Amino acid sequence: MKCLKCGWSNSDTAAYCQNCHSYLAEPPGMEALNTFKSLILALLVTGIFYLVFPMPVIRSEYWQQLFSGRISETIFALVLWSLFLIYFKWLQFRQQHRAYAAFRNQLLHDSLSNGIYVKDVDERILEISQYLQEQKVKKFQDSVIFRRVRRTLKHLKAIPKKEEITSILNYQAEIDHNRMQSSYALLNVFIWAIPILGFIGTVFGIGQSIGEFSDFIRSTSGTDLNTQMRSALGGVTSGLSVAFSTTFIALVGVVPIMMLASSLRKREEDLLLSVEEYCLEDLLPNLHVRPGDELLEDAVGGHLEQMAEFSENWRKQVSPVLESVERHSKGLAAQVGGLQPLIQKFSESLFEAKDEMSELNQVENNKENSASRKIADLEDADETSTNSQASNQ
Repeated sequence: MKCLKCGWSNSDTAAYCQNCHSYLAEPPGMEALNTFKSLILALLVTGIFYLVFPMPVIRSEYWQQLFSGRISETIFALVLWSLFLIYFKWLQFRQQHRAYAAFRNQLLHDSLSNGIYVKDVDERILEISQYLQEQKVKKFQDSVIFRRVRRTLKHLKAIPKKEEITSILNYQAEIDHNRMQSSYALLNVFIWAIPILGFIGTVFGIGQSIGEFSDFIRSTSGTDLNTQMRSALGGVTSGLSVAFSTTFIALVGVVPIMMLASSLRKREEDLLLSVEEYCLEDLLPNLHVRPGDELLEDAVGGHLEQMAEFSENWRKQVSPVLESVERHSKGLAAQVGGLQPLIQKFSESLFEAKDEMSELNQVENNKENSASRKIADLEDADETSTNSQASNQ
């Protein structure tokens, strides 16, 4: 594909120019080029049909009368022109459908499902282009789905707002639909013009017949009337044959054009609807429109990686200490298990000694109490004797 900016010739599967790195697109006027090619092919086939086949082979007067005349030749050429236009449009539809099928592939779907960030827009466009190149999709640069995805991602980079991106998708869908409808303008003209040409041929044939009959009326003489009548009726029937033949060719020729054009238009409309569903279901939910979230996510990811690395290093350093502690704890447990009976005996002897001490203390307390009672009794006796002596005096 030739670059519109620098004129460098690139391959048909390239998305960006290898010389100036600008985006590649088909030059304007491709519809006019297809129309011109269809016209050349229609004229060529019409010339071959009328000069080579079937006139020298088929000697039927009906077929010769059916296709004879300038109006019939024009109708035949227009029918062929319309059919070749439909053929070229069908080739374009095949390319569009192949690009859409490539976007529906599971590999590309999984890649886009990981998220599309503002900082990665150019890389994602390049990734999609390389994938389509690997899938051998020719001229994918001007496919409806690639053009819509690319413009959406470019607007994501320029205006990271989901409302704006949704509006852009709606505008782009309307543009693609209008472009598709306008591409059928010439076919619609042919579908309208071919029957009109048939009616024009009918009017022309009838007028020719009436002219022949009027000439007969003006030139009629009394002698040899039967011969003149046959000659005039031959001209009249010849004109009527031209009239009905042109109408027949026009009506028969316009039927396949209408059927093929309607079928192809229906398939293109279904493809546009499928592209819109793809953008709403697979593209729009995977767009991350907040650059701050990306920075936050990157920072959180970096901190998590650092924490994971720190924990791994700490585990490596602490694991030998834990192993040694485990080994010593097993030995300590064995030693504690051996000391446990001694400790129990010591505690029992300690409790026995405590009980004996408490008994001794109780005995001593009893002795002290008895001694104190005796002293108190003696003091009482002395006081009593003292009081009696005082009273005697």
